[in-house]
Amino acid sequence: MDSEDEWAAPAAAWDDDPAVRAYATAAYESLRSIVREHSIGLRGARVIDFGCGTGLLTERLVAAGAKVDAVDTSEAMLAVLREKNTRHPLPGVTTATVLPEATADHDLVVCSSVCSFVPDYPGTVVDLVARLRPGGVFVQWDWERSADDAHGLTRDEVRSALTAGGLSWIAVATGFEIEVDGQSMRPLVGRGRRPTDG
Repeated sequence: MDSEDEWAAPAAAWDDDPAVRAYATAAYESLRSIVREHSIGLRGARVIDFGCGTGLLTERLVAAGAKVDAVDTSEAMLAVLREKNTRHPLPGVTTATVLPEATADHDLVVCSSVCSFVPDYPGTVVDLVARLRPGGVFVQWDWERSADDAHGLTRDEVRSALTAGGLSWIAVATGFEIEVDGQSMRPLVGRGRRPTDG
């Protein structure tokens, strides 16, 4: 983890941004469709929310009955989530700056707008997939990199990383499209399933 937390300044007001809240809602709705397709019920599911930030997606997963390992390298972002958990307990949530042990027993890994920030994206996918049970599903949302914007990931980069991570049933497409205050958001969703044994 970096010694200086670059997310410390925006953390306190993060949840107040209507675009951030709308994005989390849209990501969750797209996730519900994906898990239905793979016959994964959220109630009782074990989930890693990697790059959880202040926990907007974690909160929705908990409301659906999931048990969530909320992971983020930003202590400031996690502090907001922990404070929310103190005020209104989120049953089954653990918070940490590192991934849980790779025991291959999670049903779902979700990564919302984080994979393009990690120093080794393909290696991170491998680490995350190692924590999925056979048949578990990996889902990420990230901005699609364009010719005039260096930030984000291309569809080919996402497909390549998910393939190298050992996933099957891989799909990369526009995850959702919403408009907030005249700003259009059309992030990519990349998803795949850890093959079942045999």
